[in-house]
Amino acid sequence: MGSVMYDRTYRKVVYHVTFPAKEDWVIQDTVFNKIIDHKLVTRQFIPMLPSSTLYEFALQNNLNNFGLEKTAYTIAHVEREGTMVVTTWTPEKRLQKVFGKIIVSQELGKLKGVAFYSPTNVLLKKQLFKSYLKNSGVEFPAEIIEILYKAGGKETKISTYKNLRINELKDDALYNFPVPVK
Repeated sequence: MGSVMYDRTYRKVVYHVTFPAKEDWVIQDTVFNKIIDHKLVTRQFIPMLPSSTLYEFALQNNLNNFGLEKTAYTIAHVEREGTMVVTTWTPEKRLQKVFGKIIVSQELGKLKGVAFYSPTNVLLKKQLFKSYLKNSGVEFPAEIIEILYKAGGKETKISTYKNLRINELKDDALYNFPVPVK
């Protein structure tokens, strides 16, 4: 539980987590910072840029294809199943030893699911998107179910969102949350 803020100017994602423990997470420039009691306790590099998050995709109205249009992925296959459109994206040949395919499903123009595969076609992770919030012309999923497949089974995380606010000009300190020096 908690809140999340994304600021395009600072390219920063800030999570204020309140459950199971109170802590703050700040993601900026491929760095994940975990802050507890205003002290930096963890800093690690991650393979995700804040500009390639669901928040940025939603603001660019590019969420329906998970932002894959302007990446090293290309469409390999498209099929229609009733009102659902399922698109298989494959990485450029030079990246196929590192990255696998991504399957994106849309229903009525909205992102419904994304499945990530290894280069050897093993399912690594799924994300399911349920019901959408809308504010200032921006739509964002109200519920995201993430299933991470591991050797010993799977781990499921459910994130729910409400009170979507866009272009909020107050509370700049919340969006540009300072990361303490270790």
